[in-house]
Amino acid sequence: MRKGYRKVEEMSTGDLGFSLDEVRGRSLAELARMGGKLLLEVALREEVAECLGRDRYERCAEEPTGYRNGRRRRNVQSGAPCAPVGAGLVEVDVPKVTGAIPPLRSEVLPAFKRRSAEMEEVLAQLYAEGLSTRDFRRALGGFWGDAGLSRSSVSRANRSLHEAFRAWRSRDLSQEEIVYLFLDGVYLKMRVGDSPAEAVLVAHGISLSGKRVLLGVVLGGRESEESWKGLLTDLESRGMKPPALVVHDGNLGLIKALRCVWKDVPRQRCIAHRIRNVLNRVPKKHQARVKKELVRIFYAPCLDEALAAVKQFAEKFGREFPSACGILAKDLADCLTFYRFPQEHWRRLRTSNVIERAFREVRRRTDVVGRFPGEMSAMTLIWATLDQDRLRWHGVEMDAEISGRILQAAKEVMAEKLDLSVLDRYLEAA
Repeated sequence: MRKGYRKVEEMSTGDLGFSLDEVRGRSLAELARMGGKLLLEVALREEVAECLGRDRYERCAEEPTGYRNGRRRRNVQSGAPCAPVGAGLVEVDVPKVTGAIPPLRSEVLPAFKRRSAEMEEVLAQLYAEGLSTRDFRRALGGFWGDAGLSRSSVSRANRSLHEAFRAWRSRDLSQEEIVYLFLDGVYLKMRVGDSPAEAVLVAHGISLSGKRVLLGVVLGGRESEESWKGLLTDLESRGMKPPALVVHDGNLGLIKALRCVWKDVPRQRCIAHRIRNVLNRVPKKHQARVKKELVRIFYAPCLDEALAAVKQFAEKFGREFPSACGILAKDLADCLTFYRFPQEHWRRLRTSNVIERAFREVRRRTDVVGRFPGEMSAMTLIWATLDQDRLRWHGVEMDAEISGRILQAAKEVMAEKLDLSVLDRYLEAA
């Protein structure tokens, strides 16, 4: 016999209680149900034998303290959200025991357990995808079968999401090495009645490993300075260190909060917002040629060529569109910060698009729900949606050499200010 070979006793379908004809032609899901039923019933019988201290039809020398009393049928729903084959509805014959001391409390199939933990996870995940209780019943009623799908089932599953959100928003951040921090807000109608839309403030970052990390999701009123300051101080209180760069959309309350909490951290304003703001000051028939020059500024091969393009923009449009030049001039240095950082990351740093795309998915899913029954329900769904979007993100290139360039760039931005005086005279026109 070969070394390491272990003889395994062969079994037939008959040993398992089935004929070969019963197995032929069955789908994998049906075979999974048959196997699940067999395994559960065998385990339940052994659990009863262990409780009573004797097998079926076996007598004991002492007075028995319990006895078998028939059986009853229970329906159990099983299946994993990511498994290729789920067992589905399984009918199990559960043995009944009378007079046992202590009473039998099955651990194989606990009382009132009608569906597996994986099925409960399905409900929570589908809620995170934007399905309502009504959608569950309409789309999945047949899948759940006789096990039923009640409002309490959905609520119980969603409580697990709420608990996960509470744990997530208080977790320690001291081990998160965040180099790029993205901050933005999304306005959503979250309460019953005619209450106005409220801002949800979101912080997510890119770590030294190149992975995206969701850091904070809080209510923010109207994106006031105090609201943003509250989010930033919360991140600090949980151990997060100042990042090398903050990317934002230019919200005034946010800028004031950053100057207060992290005044020495470089800032990058979203160029997509800036381009739109400039074009809003230009007649529609001239916007195409103005936009072409703006692209030369923000998509130049290097910082020097971007600064040369700024000068050319002022020379071309200073007289024709002075207010557009004034809008461009406002905090323009913050719009060009990304040029100091590794070129491999420019595409990610120019705009806040990565979080804006996630917000579109948030709006799509919250539109399904409409008005939320409470603040926690709204915040949990928003968090779950953003976290799922994070998992689909491919990350950025990062290694020790790039990490060193990031830290060096952050120092240079604060030490060396850009000369953009060519646009100063247009600031009043804005």
